[in-house]
Amino acid sequence: MKVLYFAQAALAAGCREEDWPVGRELSLEDFWSEAIRRHPAMEGLAAQCRVASGMNYVAGGQCLDPQAEAAVIPPVSGG
Repeated sequence: MKVLYFAQAALAAGCREEDWPVGRELSLEDFWSEAIRRHPAMEGLAAQCRVASGMNYVAGGQCLDPQAEAAVIPPVSGG
């Protein structure tokens, strides 16, 4: 699974993208557990960020396809 990080998430992860060797679907909870395991600084962002996959935000009961890209998107503000 290719994981993309944006803004503060990229700073916390120390990279803008990486590949995770995942052979199964991940629940949103499993995704965050793995992200925090890889990048402990992400723990503080998990409650604030959204995860998108396949051009849609992932909700709590949905799973992420290991063949699709996942994006960690922090809150944005505009004016």
